[in-house]
Amino acid sequence: MTPIFYRESGSGPAIVLIHGFPFDHRIWDGFAQRLSSSFHVFVPDLPGFGKSPLEPMTFSLDDIAVMLCDWLRQTGIAPAAIVGHSLGGYVALGMMAHGEDLITSVTLFHSTAEADSEEKKQSRDKAIAFIDEHGVGAFSSSFIAPLFANSAHPGVAHVRSIARDAPAATVKGYLQAMRERPDRTNLIASFQKPMLFLAGELDKGIPVESIQRQASLGKSTEVRVLSNVAHMGMMEAEKEAGDALLIFLRKKSVT
Repeated sequence: MTPIFYRESGSGPAIVLIHGFPFDHRIWDGFAQRLSSSFHVFVPDLPGFGKSPLEPMTFSLDDIAVMLCDWLRQTGIAPAAIVGHSLGGYVALGMMAHGEDLITSVTLFHSTAEADSEEKKQSRDKAIAFIDEHGVGAFSSSFIAPLFANSAHPGVAHVRSIARDAPAATVKGYLQAMRERPDRTNLIASFQKPMLFLAGELDKGIPVESIQRQASLGKSTEVRVLSNVAHMGMMEAEKEAGDALLIFLRKKSVT
């Protein structure tokens, strides 16, 4: 099994927070603390990021999802509620396909089950070329601020520092894997367990209308739109997003 580095805190039902691109577990620090008063919170580094190794560097997001499923089984964390931010949501969808028995609920946090559009695929290719020419530091300098509704948000500098630590090979590998990921909207329709969509009102990359359309496919889905938030709700609206997730998880853990 590929070693997965993770932090844990709190006690109670298990919840796994999967970070987005190109970050690591530190992106969840404040948010995890908020959840740990009611849940046993596990915060892993995706393979290749932070302290989790990844070999080889050619992989699919399904490969990553299988690694996370193996980790859940072998550590005894499962069953767990899965929360995936952006890229982490793509991985969570892969886990639904490969290990639904390990999951009690799924939250897509600023994430989508739809595949990349042709325009988005071209954007991924341009990002890879930019990294080859200028490096990850320059990429993170330009990539991070637009993820926030307010580019002067104090979280921008912290997120940028996390992104700069990501190895170039990892960043390029995930860009390629995200580019090639399949449409997963069929999983929303077939998933028998609760799902929550946490969306940002001002998220240009994942419009609210798209999230509402996807949520309508599910049997037990909820949508919460975070006001004046773009793509980093765990920092832009830590309390509002945390409260919405806690309400969802407590309700589902009772029912």
